[in-house]
Amino acid sequence: MTFPARPELVSRLAEDFTALQDAALARMNGTASPEIEAALDHRALVGPVAIALAHAEVLARGAVRRAELSVMAAQRVRPLREHARRVRRSRLQAEVVCKEQRARRISRGRMPVTGPLDLRVARAAHPQAYLRAMEEELTHRGLPADALSVPNYDRARWARERQLLRTVIPSGVRELLDCGDDPFVQALLHDARDAENCHLEHDAIVERWNRQAPTALAWGRYAIAQAERAALARPLTARSVQLDALEDAYHDTAILAARALEARHKAADLHDRIRELTSTGSFADLIAQCHAGAIARFAAVHPGLWDRTRLLAAEHQASCQERAEGCPRCHLALAAALAMEVPGTAVLDEGDAPGEIVEPDAASDRYAILNDLLPHAVVAVADAAVGDESAQCGYGWVCENGTTGHGVSMAHSSGEAEVIGICNAALDLLDHSPHSPIVILCDSLEAVTTVNRALEMCDPAVAHRTVVFPEGRQLLANLMPYRDRVEVRWLKGHIGHDLNETADALAAVALRHATGRIPAAVARREQVHILRTLRFAQGESPTAA
Repeated sequence: MTFPARPELVSRLAEDFTALQDAALARMNGTASPEIEAALDHRALVGPVAIALAHAEVLARGAVRRAELSVMAAQRVRPLREHARRVRRSRLQAEVVCKEQRARRISRGRMPVTGPLDLRVARAAHPQAYLRAMEEELTHRGLPADALSVPNYDRARWARERQLLRTVIPSGVRELLDCGDDPFVQALLHDARDAENCHLEHDAIVERWNRQAPTALAWGRYAIAQAERAALARPLTARSVQLDALEDAYHDTAILAARALEARHKAADLHDRIRELTSTGSFADLIAQCHAGAIARFAAVHPGLWDRTRLLAAEHQASCQERAEGCPRCHLALAAALAMEVPGTAVLDEGDAPGEIVEPDAASDRYAILNDLLPHAVVAVADAAVGDESAQCGYGWVCENGTTGHGVSMAHSSGEAEVIGICNAALDLLDHSPHSPIVILCDSLEAVTTVNRALEMCDPAVAHRTVVFPEGRQLLANLMPYRDRVEVRWLKGHIGHDLNETADALAAVALRHATGRIPAAVARREQVHILRTLRFAQGESPTAA
């Protein structure tokens, strides 16, 4: 029997986060009433349910981690792990439902066909010529070249500048708009830990909130890592205070995770609204007028091509079953047919930028270029490993001369962890080889690019988007005085390179030991085994730095 969703119950769950989370977990456990299940399926609660489960998942993982670091028996930890896995599955299913709902909403509000069929065929079949005609039309109207393009970044400001969004910006919102990235992240942390900031939901702020929410969430994981370290530094039976702090850190991170998902949903809703606004009203009229002017200019310059395009479109529409809808999907096939008739015609696929040429990335298909190194250069490979729960990371490095090193630090992403590995390897080798150039190889393009940019500009601040935490920033700052002696190059990873595999293994062991997954004695045995394997592969004995 199907129960209709009761409006008053839907409203209560939408307003009471705790009740909503309890209801979602009850449905997961199969104990929810039919009325609750019907309410949870209501379209107004699809997003909030996913947010509530994101919050519950972090709390469940925190319960597992506290149990692992306490004296709790293994048989009592297993149910907690199973509960965490079930919450994760439910959260993933809820996010799938969110995506399906948004896809249906977009399909219902799909933008109308832009222009008649012959115009769209001309745009697809002759992109360069049509682009020149459009540029001339925009210039004639006194409009910039990107006047009709919706940007991928900062769409709300773009929409406000064109009067598509008419919103008043309060002083609190203005402060968030004008502050730097670090103060904005601090505002997000205050929102999660102290008092909710209502200004974050303003149209002018939502996109920035969505961009910076992952960084704020990373600081939550940083607090978890600090609490983990404090607990592991105490005897097993004397950790109660530290475990309470760990639980508090997980609670804060759960709120950050929920708010990050909320920001993503609100940014998606904002983009959908802007998309609808650009398909109606004065802006849509301007687009239509510019296309009409551009096709007139195209026809004046290429009358033969335009006549053939119009004839082909007319012949197609005479028999097309979708002609009543304007043949919304037929223009690409017709452009391809036209390309067969007219030499030199290049069909423009949907979403392509006319005239844009993408140069191949030389780093994407090479192993590593080392034949230009100085004979006395010291070459090492660095790698890193990041944890799933906290911000703790492990790093390892191996030099061609057999020297090795490893350790742990804090990183918000794999890119930052790799930067930390590179910097530690370089700084250690600078101490061991005071007169030789140092070359560090790494399989992370992000890390290689980040470190090289900082070295070239002699400014660690340029890496602030990749290197978030103070540990990595301090390492980069320490490396700056040696920027003329240090070079970082990309090395293709996971292809069986001995030094890369060894560095990766050392990093993984360091992380497992730092998070208490393995005791110190086991970590030492694994490190000895890793180095012995490398020694057999190279015929020499690596030494620890």
